[in-house]
Amino acid sequence: MARPGQCIPSVTLYSTQNEIKSAFDEATKSWLCRTCGAEFNLLESMGGLECYQHPGFIQQDGKWSCCGQSIYPMRWLPCRDIQKMYVSSKQVHSPAKVKGCQKCDHNTSERPYTHKDQQPIATISAILPFMNKEFPFVLRNGFDSGVLRRCAVRPLHLPSQCPGATVHYIDDDGNPQQTVVDQEHHNLNGMETHAVTKEGHQIKKWW
Repeated sequence: MARPGQCIPSVTLYSTQNEIKSAFDEATKSWLCRTCGAEFNLLESMGGLECYQHPGFIQQDGKWSCCGQSIYPMRWLPCRDIQKMYVSSKQVHSPAKVKGCQKCDHNTSERPYTHKDQQPIATISAILPFMNKEFPFVLRNGFDSGVLRRCAVRPLHLPSQCPGATVHYIDDDGNPQQTVVDQEHHNLNGMETHAVTKEGHQIKKWW
């Protein structure tokens, strides 16, 4: 349930008691965030944007396409080759994760949230009093004009080194859009999905 593309079933004021109970049970289940390891449930955390994610991908140079941050490399140790010769139950450490550049809800999936994952407040009106009791809506950063966002609004990043490129993105309402990179400044919000050059080649380097 705490994954992109999945949300609490619609429960309006006209829903049956069984439907409300089913949604309430889903909302109060405990989960562990795959990104930060925190324990949470949807009732108190949905729309709180208490975690961080990278909405982009890792480029070949080791930088995130969404923010330009570099991932942490694995350090070489002189004893690494010798250790490979022995069987050990000790877990091999992986590189530390770079903190995400976009606020989001806790997630149990590796796929980041997008604005398509937002949910209209009206569809969960029957459990709003319970959610408000756990964590008031006025304090939830994801509560925005009648919708409950699962990730924060962010400026659209355009690959400036590719003039004339077409950037495809998801706008704040969850709709697919596209814009052309030019010399003018764009005050656009959204989440980039991919971009192509004027010749139609996919852009793999954004920074």
